[in-house]
Amino acid sequence: MAGPVDPWLGRVVAGRYQVTGKLGQGAMGTVYEAEQRGLERYVALKVLHPHVAKTPGAVARFQREGQLLARLKHPGAVHVFDSGTDGEDLYLAMERVFGVPLDEVLETYGPLDVKATVELVAQVLEVLEAAHGLGMVHRDLKPSNLMLVGELSAPKVKVLDFGLAALVHEEKQARITESGQALGTPAYMSPEHCRGEPLDARADLYSVGCLLHELLVGQPPFGHSPAVEVMGGHLYRPPPPVRQSGPERGVPPELEALVLACLAKTKAQRPANARELAARLRETLAPPVPTRAQPAPVAAATASPELLARPVALIEPGGPANPHGIGTVLSVAGYRVVPCREDDSLEGMSALVVVPRSDAAQEEALALASTLATRPHAPPVLLCGSGEDFGLMSRAVASGVYDYVPLPVDPTDLARKVGRALRSRRGAR
Repeated sequence: MAGPVDPWLGRVVAGRYQVTGKLGQGAMGTVYEAEQRGLERYVALKVLHPHVAKTPGAVARFQREGQLLARLKHPGAVHVFDSGTDGEDLYLAMERVFGVPLDEVLETYGPLDVKATVELVAQVLEVLEAAHGLGMVHRDLKPSNLMLVGELSAPKVKVLDFGLAALVHEEKQARITESGQALGTPAYMSPEHCRGEPLDARADLYSVGCLLHELLVGQPPFGHSPAVEVMGGHLYRPPPPVRQSGPERGVPPELEALVLACLAKTKAQRPANARELAARLRETLAPPVPTRAQPAPVAAATASPELLARPVALIEPGGPANPHGIGTVLSVAGYRVVPCREDDSLEGMSALVVVPRSDAAQEEALALASTLATRPHAPPVLLCGSGEDFGLMSRAVASGVYDYVPLPVDPTDLARKVGRALRSRRGAR
């Protein structure tokens, strides 16, 4: 027996949008495909549910969605054409995006490869950077709100549904339902979101960590249900390492460290912003440089003379009797290396590299690097350590260390990371 016919099918909204089909339905409204008369183009028409419109604040949230999206000008975000009312119904006319939701891609093909994951998420971060620059927080970032509009060999993505987006300066009641429940999808919510606290851009970066985990492994870090257990995971349990959950995926340790940094319980321990995270994500795809004699000058050739002239402090706890030759590598690369001790002033230093005396001293070096990173006006701190010790790597990133340099050292990798730290220091001034 056929179900009831949707009364919206065939309806002409506001005298100019003729509904031709249903695209989807969410908590706040239904999205239809409609042809815009006169312009002969198809749009996505989002209509607020009548029962939702009667709840306090719902109409204002729906109207705010149109205002927010109209301000967001980015090719990876959905464009808003129009908003208004038709009788008692509220609608929002948006760009009709043709593609496949990312959750359907995951369901069909399983986890994505590392390259496709990094490129897709980096594009999402570019949209978030634009939104965050306007003071917006998406608050519901998940695969079903990401539309794949290109092939996985050259992926392009559109970020959908800013319907739960909020301005950072809004009051708490705009972020919470009447019953006191936080708006959002539990599997992708930050700890502060689960607690119903005011959010900033770093809540979206936590959701990005959940997204990265799902694209690489096949599910978000704490699963999907039941909601209470999932939110308990966000609040209290450490996330499972990506390489432990999917060891066959070939995930680089640097990428895994970034995922865990995004999933830090405290927002201050997450990456600083979407732009920085996107850059660091793409750097994880940099091909390894074959070992050869004195490769560092080639890597340093991209650094400006100004950067090369700035001092880089080098601290080797216990003295320089280590086999890594970090100072020599940096000097050959063209950087001005200043050997320092733990209690020396770092004033005037543009970056700091901490090197453990031996494998047994790595914890000592981590503690020192973490302490130095918290000094007032401290330069970016880079910690060298075992490339096989993922625990050390993730704890270093979570503790505020700017970057991690695996040992034995790749001269090109070291020179590149120091150069990035110097550029970061210059940009902060």
